[in-house]
Amino acid sequence: MSKKISFYFMGIVVLLFAACSNSSTTQKQQEKSNTTILMPKKDSAKYTVAMVDNKKDPTCGMPVIAGIEDTVHYKKKVIGFCSKECKNDFMKNASKAFASIEWKNKTK
Repeated sequence: MSKKISFYFMGIVVLLFAACSNSSTTQKQQEKSNTTILMPKKDSAKYTVAMVDNKKDPTCGMPVIAGIEDTVHYKKKVIGFCSKECKNDFMKNASKAFASIEWKNKTK
């Protein structure tokens, strides 16, 4: 009789262990799934260096390879800027700033 009880007890322990480990696996999968959903997607760059004609932001001098936040089309050229503020400063006196731009191919 005690062997029978031990056998049943062992069976219950095994079932409980399997159920607990299965729920922790499900919980881990759920956490991983939630993490994946909550992670922001990596956005591609809005503007690339290939899209602009200048080497540096004409307002602050930052190289455009560091990142382009905004652009303007001016005198048949596409000019890249590191920020909207730099673009706005450029537009305040565009003709003067345009003369000082460092171009990729040295043509204006």
